[in-house]
Amino acid sequence: MRWRRVASGLILGLSLAVAGGIALQSATPFTPDEMRLRVAALWRYGAIEVPFQMATKNDPARGLMMRVAAGEALDAPDSARFRRAMQAVLADHQTLFALLDNNLCLVRDSGAGEANNVGEMGIAGLHDLHAASAASNFAEMTADLAALDQAGALRRIYLANEAYKDLTDLMVHLAPAMHSVVVSAAPALPEGVDPELAQDFEAFRAAMRVASFAPINSPTYLSAVAQAQARYTDLALAVQARVTARLTPLEQKIAGRWLAVQGVQPRLTLAR
Repeated sequence: MRWRRVASGLILGLSLAVAGGIALQSATPFTPDEMRLRVAALWRYGAIEVPFQMATKNDPARGLMMRVAAGEALDAPDSARFRRAMQAVLADHQTLFALLDNNLCLVRDSGAGEANNVGEMGIAGLHDLHAASAASNFAEMTADLAALDQAGALRRIYLANEAYKDLTDLMVHLAPAMHSVVVSAAPALPEGVDPELAQDFEAFRAAMRVASFAPINSPTYLSAVAQAQARYTDLALAVQARVTARLTPLEQKIAGRWLAVQGVQPRLTLAR
């Protein structure tokens, strides 16, 4: 029937377009400089672009958001007001975040006996325990990388994409946490995770924690963010090396590099 021919044509056209897009993609691993550029863009995406876009235009903290986006330093009281406002924005979108990442760790009224980064105790209400969510993604990522050794071709492609998505989620969890209400404690990683990758991850997580407790855009904050980006870059390069060592050139082409269109990855605006 005619509608079947039309449907078949559409499916064929879409398949050819996807195949053509993949064929045009480079499978060459990112250099350290290329990786650093993408890490900086991903940090800004998670810390500023997405949360600020989610805030309503009449949010009382809109002025503070614009100052932060422009790189202006905030004092401690303004930093606390800004972080409380951003916690509310993130809480309003938790359902969406949970759909995008099954590693999201939602906790109610946690850390009642711990000092938080806005001069109070604990975190009231239902919220993402960012450090725990990132730890879950990290454990899943290392398991996927380990499974590459025994996997067949199609599963290697799948595992590579899953590992790259978990890698992205590490930053997407911890970047907005710097601008939200958090406590200092971070859950320990489960036993058996790769120790080399764990070293970079823990250094990244620790630097983000320092930034979380410093006034926004202060020297301490900026130094901690730079350190966090550097250690995350080391981690990303190590993950890339593990993937490229285990996939054939054709499999790498199909799987795509980190942040490729094949995965559920954000589209980033790279600095020039």
